[in-house]
Amino acid sequence: MSTSQDDSEDLNPTPPEGGYELYRHKNAAQMNTKNWSGLYWARRNEEGDYELRSVPRSEGEHPAPGGIFPKEGFERCYEKVNKS
Repeated sequence: MSTSQDDSEDLNPTPPEGGYELYRHKNAAQMNTKNWSGLYWARRNEEGDYELRSVPRSEGEHPAPGGIFPKEGFERCYEKVNKS
């Protein structure tokens, strides 16, 4: 199954508390990863890296910890999603 930017419509868009912002993998639409939207909630930590949380697929689910992603790699692979 191919992912697309429209996949985000099925996801829970409520950010976790603590200053998280929505980011999308720059090549999510081209990756054929099943059940992966390419989206993560992310915020910068004290070291400047990104702390990740999952984007739940349905109401009632909570964002799960996704680990720490080094700044350089994260900014190379992900871009902030502008909510309109």
